[in-house]
Amino acid sequence: MTKYPDSIDRITKARLRLSAFGSVFSIALTMFFIGALCFFAFFSMRYLHNLSQKIEIEVLFYSDIKEADIDAFEKVMKLKPFIESSRVSSREENTLTAQQIVGSNFTEIIQNPINASILINVKPEYANSDSLSKISKELKKNPIVQDVDYPDFIVKSISNNFRKIQMIILIICTVFMIISMLLVANSVRLNIYAKRFNIKSMLLVGATPSFVRRPFVRKGLLQGVWGGIIAIIFIAILLLYGNRVAPDFVDFSAMLYIVIIFSAILILGMLFTMIISAISVNRYIRINDERLYL
Repeated sequence: MTKYPDSIDRITKARLRLSAFGSVFSIALTMFFIGALCFFAFFSMRYLHNLSQKIEIEVLFYSDIKEADIDAFEKVMKLKPFIESSRVSSREENTLTAQQIVGSNFTEIIQNPINASILINVKPEYANSDSLSKISKELKKNPIVQDVDYPDFIVKSISNNFRKIQMIILIICTVFMIISMLLVANSVRLNIYAKRFNIKSMLLVGATPSFVRRPFVRKGLLQGVWGGIIAIIFIAILLLYGNRVAPDFVDFSAMLYIVIIFSAILILGMLFTMIISAISVNRYIRINDERLYL
């Protein structure tokens, strides 16, 4: 605990402690908002990324094409750079699906026109409308391919929403970061302003600017550490609750990225408070004596 000179009364001590607590709380609140928005952006992009991987392209073949030829076609397709995974859906599987959709066994009335097909999942960088259109045209060039089917409307919707979400999150993060950092900077400056006479007194007795600056920067570092730790604790609680409520959205499988974001929050809090403290102290180191009373 910080020791104060005996000349400082209890009320002043209480005010200084309250001021220090207010600074830590402001930093923690700022880092919490920034961290929560960063995690929301991360999980939103990851969710849309996973959703795009579930989009399937179905390659349909003519009814007279043998399954051996379809298997051979699939082996060649696996060598394509846009393929993430693929599998052959047999004639029996496709027929059963069609019967469930129609609601009756149409093979008793007409000859079964359905053949086997190939279901393809493309790599995430190809899961957009333009790339899928090019892939579809390339596949249709093969004479055994009758048609290529994929949910174009869903692909366009995901792509458009992904861009909108990215822009909205970027704007919100930027606005909140600027507002929050201005509040923290103001809080740190007010704490240093209250000690401006101490700074001037130290300079008058021969202290160097670096000696005067050091304790304030160290205090800013400690406040940044404590503020970052408190913010991380509350964000972790929020993420645990989010994982319980929406496990598909708040996904803990990418723990490395989560740790990186937590580390960035802590480092940002430390660096920001240190820089603001140094800038604020430098102002009162260089200030004229007359301006100390303003």
